[in-house]
Amino acid sequence: MRLDRLLANTGFGTRAEVKRLIKMGVVSINGMPAVSPQVSIDVTKDKVLVGEKVVVYQAYVYVMLHKPAGYVSARVDAVDPTVMALVEPFAYRDLHIVGRLDKDTTGLLLLTDDGQLTHHLTSPRHDIPKSYQVVVNQPLDSALVRTFADGFSLGVDDVVKPAKIVIDSTDLTKAVVTIYEGKFHQIKRMFLKFGYEVITLHRDQVGSLSLGNLLEGQYRELTRNEVLQLKSL
Repeated sequence: MRLDRLLANTGFGTRAEVKRLIKMGVVSINGMPAVSPQVSIDVTKDKVLVGEKVVVYQAYVYVMLHKPAGYVSARVDAVDPTVMALVEPFAYRDLHIVGRLDKDTTGLLLLTDDGQLTHHLTSPRHDIPKSYQVVVNQPLDSALVRTFADGFSLGVDDVVKPAKIVIDSTDLTKAVVTIYEGKFHQIKRMFLKFGYEVITLHRDQVGSLSLGNLLEGQYRELTRNEVLQLKSL
């Protein structure tokens, strides 16, 4: 990998900015000053420093965010703040949003620049479970348990796969819903089909990954084991 690309991909600035760092003489390779931004680096062997800071290369980044309401799942938006503003330290990476959440929906959002994992988790043929806490505007009919389990049509050529709903026995306006695909506004449309309006929607799990004690607005990188578990689903 070229030195300037390595430094840009590890957060030391744009290509132009890292070229200036090299020209200033603050970048070294294996103890020797770097003389060109085009020099080839073996990221598994060469030791690169910017000042006294060791450059650590990561092929991919995997970030879990507890998305608050009011943020849109997009890289840029002309009107609303985006989730990218909440993971600013990773702005130098070309992160994909894996399974978008609506502006008013909260909960688990995964961001990564691993395109293969993004495809794996979002492809409907892989049946990756996604669990949501739902609050609706009126008590839920127990008949929905069978209806959701069977799958049903939302319209012409728009059939949802079998899903699971567990209705809260102490508050019939609350439920946990697990789906295995990610159609546009799917859960809201599923409930609307039977006359229910979704008041709040919160995703707390995707496959083997759950929010745990991550607070709203907080994020963290996934552990190696968490990444391997997602890839094995």
